[in-house]
Amino acid sequence: MVSATLTKWGNSQGVIIPKNLCDKYGLSVGDKLIIEEGAAGIELKPQRRKIATHPVDLDELFEGWTGTYEPPEDWPCIGDEIDWGEPAGKEIW
Repeated sequence: MVSATLTKWGNSQGVIIPKNLCDKYGLSVGDKLIIEEGAAGIELKPQRRKIATHPVDLDELFEGWTGTYEPPEDWPCIGDEIDWGEPAGKEIW
């Protein structure tokens, strides 16, 4: 069993989660946690982002979309192409 102390942080309170539990559950600084009231008290659960379980191709991504795309008026365009400027760093053109 691991214990922690409720600590004052500004106008709020916080609990420090030990590193071994963060490692075990894949938590890192900035991750969001869901706080729920359970039968035994407060439960903290990692809020996981939904990730596609399969690769999505462009046809699937834009399926059902009937609009057109027009770049913003202030973008430097040459005909239908956007001018991104000269290569910088290790870019390959």
